[in-house]
Amino acid sequence: MEEEEFERLYSAPVGLIILLSILYGLISILAIIGNCLVIWIVATAKQMHTVTNMYIANLAFADVIIAVFCIPFQFQAALLQCWNLPQFMCAFCPFVQAVSVNVSVFTLTAIAVDRHRAIINPLRARRTKFASKLVIISIWVAALTFALPCAIAFRVEMLNERVKEDNIVYNVTRAFCANVNLSENELKTYRYTLVFVQYLVPFCVISFVYIQMAINLWGTHAPGNAQDSRDITLLKNKKRVIKMLIIVVVAFGLCWLPLQLYNILYVTIPEINEYHFISIVWFGCDWLAMSNSCYNPFIYGIYNEKFKREFKNRLKACCSRFPTNLEMEDRTLSMYTRVSSLQWPLYGHTQRSNMFDNRRRETIGQTYGNDV
Repeated sequence: MEEEEFERLYSAPVGLIILLSILYGLISILAIIGNCLVIWIVATAKQMHTVTNMYIANLAFADVIIAVFCIPFQFQAALLQCWNLPQFMCAFCPFVQAVSVNVSVFTLTAIAVDRHRAIINPLRARRTKFASKLVIISIWVAALTFALPCAIAFRVEMLNERVKEDNIVYNVTRAFCANVNLSENELKTYRYTLVFVQYLVPFCVISFVYIQMAINLWGTHAPGNAQDSRDITLLKNKKRVIKMLIIVVVAFGLCWLPLQLYNILYVTIPEINEYHFISIVWFGCDWLAMSNSCYNPFIYGIYNEKFKREFKNRLKACCSRFPTNLEMEDRTLSMYTRVSSLQWPLYGHTQRSNMFDNRRRETIGQTYGNDV
């Protein structure tokens, strides 16, 4: 390819490069911080140890992997139009991205099926945590299996190119991460299979079960066999959880749709890579897909009361490590009041009783909270 043609297709203005660098760096940082916080909350808060939250933590872990191994390295390689990273990462990065996306969509499917079982057949035995762990292991095995061709196909390849500099044309050798071990037909078949398994089938299953759940929950105005306010509250919480999960699925579908369409067109109509500024189109599709990894923590914080409460508690705990001047004055004043407070043991006992009652009410609220 001539240097002028290369520049026409793949070059980008400096301002756009800076903007893309900021946008990619922002979603990477937000995804790492937000999803690590979700994993930390689920792992350390006993009331968060539920089946659904186990799946949510698995989804968050997949998003962390994308943020750490896929977003920065893939962006760097696409921007420079060459491969300057260690050779093993040429196969490692696309393999990890395929695994992470597979884990995400398979986990969303597992969550939808689990919620369907709980709402459509409430009297049926709930899936145990041990069974859910087996499902998560199966998800990772399937994700690794479907991503294996990426690890086989891609290798670093040295290609000769003509570069024009100061009106002088040079022949240079550049390293590219390209498909080396699979034929074009094999790669095309794999792309079609991946889109089918990774996108179309899961979303058909998810859409079907969520439509059934929506009809079941919103089809009647009365709360079924509800006899008291607790049953009404449980129904409202179920609806809130379903809304949250539907938003997570819709966000995933919308974010990944443009890139999945590009992947299909890329192997079906190779000529699209000769379109003007096709690299900018690809960057837009890729950034939208990668940005999905940072949205879920915000969705949980808005729609799930338990996550929202835990987010606030962890934030307060972090802020409390840096006491303000007012807090220091309060601590000083408390030294003068401790002795006098011991003179009214009855008041202290009453205060402890109130605290116990508040904690008891809070525990009851957590028992009948969002994650049903």
